[in-house]
Amino acid sequence: MQKKHAWLQLALLIFGVASLCLYSGCGTSRAAAETDGCFWGRADAKEIDVHSKISGRVVQLNVKEGDLVKQGQIIARIDQRDLLTQAAQALAAVGALRAQQTQAAAQTAMQDGTTHSDVAAAAAAVNSAEANLSLAKADFLRYQELVGEGAVPQQLFETYRTKYQTSQAAYAAAQASLVKAQAALLQVDVNRDSEEVLQRKLTEAEAAKSQIQVSLDETLIRAPFDGVITAKYIEEGSMISQGTPLVAVQDSLDNWVDFKVPETKLPQFSLQQQLILEARDGKTQVQGTVVDISKKSEFATTRATSERGDASDIVSFNVKVQVNAKELRPGMRFRFVGVAEQ
Repeated sequence: MQKKHAWLQLALLIFGVASLCLYSGCGTSRAAAETDGCFWGRADAKEIDVHSKISGRVVQLNVKEGDLVKQGQIIARIDQRDLLTQAAQALAAVGALRAQQTQAAAQTAMQDGTTHSDVAAAAAAVNSAEANLSLAKADFLRYQELVGEGAVPQQLFETYRTKYQTSQAAYAAAQASLVKAQAALLQVDVNRDSEEVLQRKLTEAEAAKSQIQVSLDETLIRAPFDGVITAKYIEEGSMISQGTPLVAVQDSLDNWVDFKVPETKLPQFSLQQQLILEARDGKTQVQGTVVDISKKSEFATTRATSERGDASDIVSFNVKVQVNAKELRPGMRFRFVGVAEQ
């Protein structure tokens, strides 16, 4: 009876050890992972801090930790009053410059047309005065010679000399008028330069107005994607500066598992490979795609056993498996079960 009882105790001990090994599955230590070929990884998900691009007072905070948000949903509002005043001033400045530009353009166009007509008329007058002067000069020279010979009376010569002098004065006046008209053309060019200056000022004013509008839009803090609020850094009524984080948003469906795989086992994995993963509860299984195998090692999984290095270090590389499953939560542990059938 005692012998039978001893055998029963031994059987129970063996069963307990076997059950413990079966329950533990792949070991969580690096040494176990290297010896039995199982790898444990940690789940993670996309998460970003939502920052403010402007400074001001938070007048409204619409979310708390754990809230679900949709992309574009307003998370918070920043006081707009100063920016609205600046926007009104910028709009008034743009309106004033546009009015000046319109007036200057109309004046330039009118002056341009009038001046070209004046230049044409002055040029024609110069040509006419020049022709008259040439004729008067010829008559003056001819009668000067005749009066010297006594062929014509002195009084008649004086008439042609006066006519010649009058023609000279008329020609000089016509030239002066042409110069004046041409100077007016230069003023038209100056007016056009002034228009360009106004255009540059208008462009700058419109850019300032647009920048203020962008700042106004930034007073509405929106969710960057569908997700859940995992952290809240400020409270309603807080004064914040540019770049201050307000909340953290996590996309729980953009998730993955990172495995630290020893270099000796790395050939088992390849990009776009479909893997089956299992959670620590032994029931939850998910499938994922290998999207990255790091080129740089992270740590050694086996250390040298002596100063001479009788055993070489085995370094590990990160293998990222994109899962995108609702069952995953950041921080959960999953083990590699096998490769999915194609």
